Amino acid sequence: MDADSTTYLGKPAEFWAGNLQDHDPLVRRLSVYALGEIGFGARSAVPDFSGALEDEVPFVRVWAAAALAKVDPEDTRAVPVLIAAFDEEISFVRSLAAWFLGRLAPTCAETRSAIPALRERLEDDDPSVRTEAALALKKLQAQRYPA
Repeated sequence: MDADSTTYLGKPAEFWAGNLQDHDPLVRRLSVYALGEIGFGARSAVPDFSGALEDEVPFVRVWAAAALAKVDPEDTRAVPVLIAAFDEEISFVRSLAAWFLGRLAPTCAETRSAIPALRERLEDDDPSVRTEAALALKKLQAQRYPA
């Protein structure tokens, strides 16, 4: 993030929001990441997140949800997208969703609604998913949400 907190890598939030429709999923993922790094300064891009939250590529959806929660913690769309990612076949996507839920716990009260889904992930076939779910539950418990 740049010093003025309205740009990332010298580009304004509007630039990154404009790339959310790029044909390359890596560009879309970088764009949502950049908006998340800008944070509150990217609030003008919140309407542009709708498409990214429904992106055809699972890892773009997960990164978009996490970025949206950083840009606008009161927007309730992020956590359901992260919970839905637990149904993905790719274990990395499930693990990433749990990781983000744990990191968002201190700033996004909506994460407490993920507790039942995180508990289910404690039985996931993939050890990284189980580990991230356990860590997320621990962070939620630290926020005084009974995990």
